[in-house]
Amino acid sequence: MYRQILGYVPSNVVPAIVSILMVYAYTRLLSPAAFGVYSYVFATVLVLQTSLFQALPIAVMRFYPGAAKAHRKDRLLKEAYLVFYGLAAVATLICAGLMLAIDMPEEYRLPALLAVPMLLFRSLVQLNQAVNRSAESMRWYNAIECVHAILGFGLGLVALYLLGPSAAAIVLGLLIAAVLCSLADIRLLLAPLAATARGLDKAELMRLLAYAWPMVAVAATTATLQTSDRFMIGSMAGADALGIFAVAYSLVERPTSLICGSITGTTFPLVVKVLEHQGKEAARLQAGRNGIALLAVSLPACAGLALTADYIAATLVGPAFREGVAALLPIMSYTMLARGLRAHFVDHAFHLSGHPLRMLWTYLPVTILNIALNLYIVPRYGMFGAAWTALGCQWLTVLTGCFIGTSLFPVWLPLGQTLRCILAVVPMIAGLTLIRFPLNWYGLFAAIAFGAVLYVVSAFALDVGEARSLAHATLRRRMRHKLVELT
Repeated sequence: MYRQILGYVPSNVVPAIVSILMVYAYTRLLSPAAFGVYSYVFATVLVLQTSLFQALPIAVMRFYPGAAKAHRKDRLLKEAYLVFYGLAAVATLICAGLMLAIDMPEEYRLPALLAVPMLLFRSLVQLNQAVNRSAESMRWYNAIECVHAILGFGLGLVALYLLGPSAAAIVLGLLIAAVLCSLADIRLLLAPLAATARGLDKAELMRLLAYAWPMVAVAATTATLQTSDRFMIGSMAGADALGIFAVAYSLVERPTSLICGSITGTTFPLVVKVLEHQGKEAARLQAGRNGIALLAVSLPACAGLALTADYIAATLVGPAFREGVAALLPIMSYTMLARGLRAHFVDHAFHLSGHPLRMLWTYLPVTILNIALNLYIVPRYGMFGAAWTALGCQWLTVLTGCFIGTSLFPVWLPLGQTLRCILAVVPMIAGLTLIRFPLNWYGLFAAIAFGAVLYVVSAFALDVGEARSLAHATLRRRMRHKLVELT
């Protein structure tokens, strides 16, 4: 598991660095209002992408090990890509209908028009990468993720230079990058035409659809929960406030999603393999180890973001954004911790049990509560009210998800290891609270390095995730091999 996680480090580190560079550049090249327009359009894309397309890659990862075992991988890919192309046609019709029905302000029209093909090609890249991950094509997966991120940023800068500082330029760069990266996996795009796939297996196709369609409803609900605050801020507090809120959200969401995704992208296929080959009890134990690996990385990352908020705001964002971003980052950091634990650990109980639709019992009531609270809070307290509302609602989904999910499939977090993860963060919190650095690039890197060292030392001393035990076991094995070679 740890070898797989480390192997996918490039696909997580490079996009995270690029996302930071994007914030650094765009908050200096765009006004808060222009960035707010881009954020509004991109949030709409995320809702549609999550609602219509996210379920299919998850379904592919769920069934790929079984298809490989049964020697029917090609037929699974044929079924998956046929479903995708059908969804793409539906999405195109929905977007065309929305654009005809809504009288959008002038500054939104071109970005929205470019966002439709961007939605389709970004979703296609996501599906391709789910296949590459399931097939353990580590190098190719890393290459696509890195190139996709770098191209999106680089082409966005070129478009800003050619077209001027507008939201449409950023969307155009992201669109071209998604097109090129989706075409890099042309063999997958042509899966429905592959001779080895033979005819459609209607029973397996229905099994795939039966697993995926409930997650569409769940994904739409979770996307609404995660993005509705941005629509309300943009509508009720203005594009300037939305721009500041979106920058703070990007600085937290991108690195935490990549960190959590790097863990779950390895651990979820692994627990599915264990479930397929060794049974439910072995899968339960593996799920516990997966959860500790997630907590051991996401907890210090989110705490570190909260503790270095003023350094981040002083160095990474433009002057017009800094004060609001510095105040929002700590709130959003712990919101993202809850979101990461829920989406990348608790929700696995529903997937592994084969009852993903039951996630609606946890997400739908909280989504309704979140919208109702924001309707009252945003006009009175603006973006800060929305941030605190999101914090409470995301942790509420964790609690309700644990209660219902574990009754379906007994995922668990070992209590001893959980306490060790929490205790390992305490020295980092104390150190970064007591010792202050200058609010510049030197201070930012010094704070990050100082906090990382404190956490790594305490985590190793407390044997978080059994890392110390594994290191000792590996060292003993190597010493035994050397002794055998010498004798």
